[in-house]
This record gives sequence, structure tokens and C-alpha cells, in this order.
Amino acid sequence: MSFLQPWMLAALPLVALPILIHLINQWRYQTRQWGAMMFLLTANRMNRGFARIRQWLILAMRAAAIAALVFAIARPLSSGLIGLTGGGEVDTTIVLLDRSPSMQQLGAGGETKLDAARRQLATALQTLGSSHWVAIDAADGGGAMSFDSLESLMASPAMQPASASADLASMMQSALDYLQTNKPGQTEIWIGSDLRQSDWNTESGIWSVAREGFEKLPQTVRFHLLAYPQPTEKNLAIRVTEVLREARTDSAIAGNDLLISMQIARVSNSNDTAVNEKVDVPVQIEVDGVRSELAVTLIGSQTEIRRHRVPLGKDQIRGWGRVTLSSDSINGDNEYYFVFDELPPRRIVVIAEDRSTTRPLEIAALIAPDGSASSTVEVLAPDQFDSLVLDSAALLLWQTTLPDSSTAPAVKAYIDGGGQVLFLPPSGLSTNNAVSNERFLGVGWQQWVGSEVKVMVENWRGDQDLFAATSSGAGLPVGQLELSGYAKLSSDAELSTLASLTGGDPLLVRVPTSRGGVYFLTASTDPRQSSLADSGIVLFVAVQRAIERGQAALGNTFQRTAGESSESTANWRRITGNTEAISTQFGLHAGIYQSGDQLLAINRSTREDQTDLLPDEKLANLFTGLPFSRVNESAGSLSGVVREVWRLFLVSMIGALLVEAVLCLPRRTRGN
Repeated sequence: MSFLQPWMLAALPLVALPILIHLINQWRYQTRQWGAMMFLLTANRMNRGFARIRQWLILAMRAAAIAALVFAIARPLSSGLIGLTGGGEVDTTIVLLDRSPSMQQLGAGGETKLDAARRQLATALQTLGSSHWVAIDAADGGGAMSFDSLESLMASPAMQPASASADLASMMQSALDYLQTNKPGQTEIWIGSDLRQSDWNTESGIWSVAREGFEKLPQTVRFHLLAYPQPTEKNLAIRVTEVLREARTDSAIAGNDLLISMQIARVSNSNDTAVNEKVDVPVQIEVDGVRSELAVTLIGSQTEIRRHRVPLGKDQIRGWGRVTLSSDSINGDNEYYFVFDELPPRRIVVIAEDRSTTRPLEIAALIAPDGSASSTVEVLAPDQFDSLVLDSAALLLWQTTLPDSSTAPAVKAYIDGGGQVLFLPPSGLSTNNAVSNERFLGVGWQQWVGSEVKVMVENWRGDQDLFAATSSGAGLPVGQLELSGYAKLSSDAELSTLASLTGGDPLLVRVPTSRGGVYFLTASTDPRQSSLADSGIVLFVAVQRAIERGQAALGNTFQRTAGESSESTANWRRITGNTEAISTQFGLHAGIYQSGDQLLAINRSTREDQTDLLPDEKLANLFTGLPFSRVNESAGSLSGVVREVWRLFLVSMIGALLVEAVLCLPRRTRGN
């Protein structure tokens, strides 16, 4: 039991007031011995037991009535969410609401988890009260927004649905930063989430740092979680994996065709056989406002549609489109947007000090995926490099010492523009265990490790980036690569390892950047040092993927993930998408947008298609040492999170007084 005004419980000693009155009333009379009365008392002893019980009951009812009145005035709450530590006036209330697509799962009565969270939060916070309201936007970089009223908080964009994934770890850090900067008084942090593991980012080191920071705060901070962990039932999700524009060659009608590849995934938690049922799924395809329908037969948990052909107009080379599924339990993953345009030229720049090492890379870059030698490969010596070399380059291959103070600014500017760079070990790398002072983005070459025994690739990421499996699901033969030597890296940055060798040293890493791609390949492509050139497939696919990403950055059409771009969207124009989204938050909502000559397709993250829930023990570990409470709710539930029950105590008081009145009635006597 918790109370909104717990200080009123200080009046509970008044329960003893009827007892005191009774004792005082007894002390008012002096005892005198009188023979006749002593005889009557002796005769009445047979009824004394019942009379005493009735007197004690009367006294108990009077004390209970006073206790019930005190409890009612203290405004008791029926929910266990606040706990015994709750109560008292809250200075600041901070709301961390997950508004990702998974929170749009429908529940009873057609209410989504997000709608239920907003409704129940509004009811609870209105009951508890606060003098200041703050929202940490899960999708907008974790920024803190202050509000003077609960109504303005609930009407803010931070409480509305979005296509961006949540990052609860970053939101907690933002809440801590706000408290450390503004130093408010007693604070409560309310979290609304469906407990998708991908949104909580439990492996992040932010959690331990934030937890330690909250423990050191001088003010009281309590955490309350409204959880909506109900699993997804019979949900379909669609995603476009590739869009190609191709000239029509097998028809008498001149023009272009759009080749669309897509994936449809199915989740069903009702039973295992439901996933294996054959289902006909109609897919609506819209290209520049022209709609068509594709019937897809879905068997199993996922199906792939490869290069479905949609005819375009004769002169149509640029445009936008989307694919859509029928409504189901989660509507946030039922559509996917795409843009298409004529790709810029495939121009690759190679900065090499040893042509024999980079020759396999040049061959892999020269041949386009369709088999045509349509790429332009320019090979330059290190002393020939200047900033103009990178203009319109889709890929930069760098096989020499890392960029120095004179060349690094140009390379960084190229990367910031979306360029792709693949660094290879320079020739003559020392075999001594000495760390070089040369660094680029915090990464440097350390030493060359030669081995008479072939070194194999032990682990690699087959789900993303340059070594990912093909769109048909076939994995690259990365595990078949053999190395006679490799270079070790030294790093001040947190690298993403895409492939590692036996013993744990990396083969391919990616340096985190805001936009472009920076890769370090620790093996040489020289056939005497590795089988990268002999095998060919892994090297060719990795280079082609890097070129495609570079081409996309050079063009005027872009595929973006909602919430992962920091650029301003105030000047964007919405072509199609969420009509309720404001311009400053276009980057958080799926749709098609135009910025100048650029067309942008915004879609949900791949993380939103992962349905794993955060285990209870992991959740408890995240809040270890902090005042934390949790309540499981469901979409469509009509119950409130926090309910005042003072009326129950008033009724109890009236009942106690009525019982006391009945007990005080004189006993009936029998007539003669």
C-alpha cells in the first residue's frame, strides 16, 4: 500500500483516542462498597463474559473508524507499482517512451501497445502529480524536452509513433545528463516499452556507467517500468532488398523495367505448425503512384521474391515506390519504401605502392556484377594523390602508409560525403612488435605476422556488411580462405570486427563513422600471402558491395534508416508517408522525401524485425541497486496503473460506525 499524502499517517496514533476516553471515563467515578449493589454484581456475573466482548467490539469499531478516516485522507493507491517508497510531491517526472514500430502491435479493441502506454501513463501521472515534466525522445537522439503540463507532454511528438528503433541505454544516459545538469528535487523516471531486446541494447557499456551515475545523485530517483511483453501473433513483415533499373531488351516496346527483390517474414507464437502453413499473401506494389498486385505463396517463416519485374515508362529513369501488405497485428512493418535512379559511373581509385599486391583488387573492381567491364579503375602512386582525385570516386583502395596530415583531411572529407575506403597493409611492414605512431581515425598498423602454418578464418559476420550472405541466402566461402601472414592492428577506436582469424586477430574490421565506410583488411591480396586472389569469390563480392555503397552516396537517391541520420530535415518535402509527422522529424518516419534534387526513402531498421524479448533476469540486472518497480500491462486493458482507493476506506469507516451503533443499542427485556 502506498499513499499520495503519507504525512497524514502521522495521525494514526489518534486510533488510541477511544481507549483514552474510555479510561478517563472510568477514572471519573470512585468505588464505594454497598452491600445491595455487591449482591446485584455477584448475581450478574453469569452475563459478564458477553458484556465484556460487546464492550471490546464497540471500542474496536470506534478505533477502526478513526483509522479508516486517516487512511482515506492520506489518499491510498491500489497499485504495487509505486511500492512502499512511493508518495510525496514529485518535483520532476521524466518519461522514456519506446515509440518504435513494434510498439504499434494491436491488442484488444484495436488499441496498440503505444496507445495503451500513453493512456495509462497519462492516468497515472495525473493521479501522482508533478511540478515539471520531461520527455526523453527515444527516436530523436535522446534529447530532453521540458513541458509545463501533462497535457502538453502527451501531445508532444516525443509521444507519437515513429519508424525509428528505440535505444533505452542512450535514453537512460540522457536522463542522467539532464538530472546532473538541472539538479531537480525528487524525481521519478517512467519507462514504457514492449521489452524488445534490440531496443534495450543490454550489451552496451552505457548501462553500467548510467547506473553508477544514478546511484551517486544526491536526490531521490525512482524508476517505474510499464511493460507490454505480449508476443506477436501471426504477423507478416516485408522488406525490399534490392532495386535495379534495367533497359528492356526482350520486347518490341522500348523502355525500362524495375527489378524489385523483397523478403516477407512471418512470426507466429501460437504454435509451431502455424509457421509452416501455406498462405497466399497479396503484395501491393506502387511505383510513382501506379499500383499493381503480386500474389506470393508463403511457406515457412520467410520467403524471397527475386527481381520481380515492373515495367516503367520509356523515359522514366528516376522515381520512387513502395510495397505494402494487408493489415495485421503490427502495421508498422507492413510497408517498405524505395527510390531508384540511374547510377553514377563506377570509378575506383587505387593508391598503391605495390601493383603486384593490388592487381587482384583492380580486376575485382573492373568487372561489374552483370559481367560488363564498365568500371574505370585509376591506379596512382602515393605521391600522385590529391583531393581532386576523389571527386566522383565510388571506392578508394589504399595500399600504402596511412594518410598523413597532408592527405588525411581530403580522405576524411571523402568519407563524410559517404565514400568507401578499404585500407590494406603497406609493403615492408615490420615483423617487430612495435606500435607505429601513424593513425587514421584512431587505427594504425602494428606489425606483420608470418606463419609457416596456414592461418584460417574462424568467425565472420554472415548477416551484414561486406561478407554477408547473398540475397538468395547462400553464404560466402570465407571459411575456406588461407593466409600465410597477416598484419596486426592497433586501435584507439571501438572497431566492428567483421571477420577474425584463428587466435582472435581480425581479418576485416570496420571503423564506426557517421556516414561513409572505412574498412581495414589485414591480409594481403598477393597470391603468395593469401588465397583471396585464387578463391576470388569473397574478394569480388566484398569489392562490389563497397562500390555499390559508394555509388549510392554519389547519386541523388538514398535509402536511409529511420533515426540514424543527424542531418536537418527542416527543408525536406514529404512526397508520401506519415501525414501527421512534423518536418523536423521527417527522418524518424517511414516515407519518401525530397531535398533539393535528392530523393530519400526512409524505412525502419532491420532490428525492428527481431522479436526476441529481454529476459527478466537481464532486465533486473540493468537496474541493480536502483529503486525499480515493474508492472506488466497489455494493449486494450481497461485497468489503470495507479488507482486511488480512499472511497473504500470511507465506506469502511461508515460500516464501522454502523456496527458500533448496533452494538450500543440496549438489550431487549422479556415482558412479565
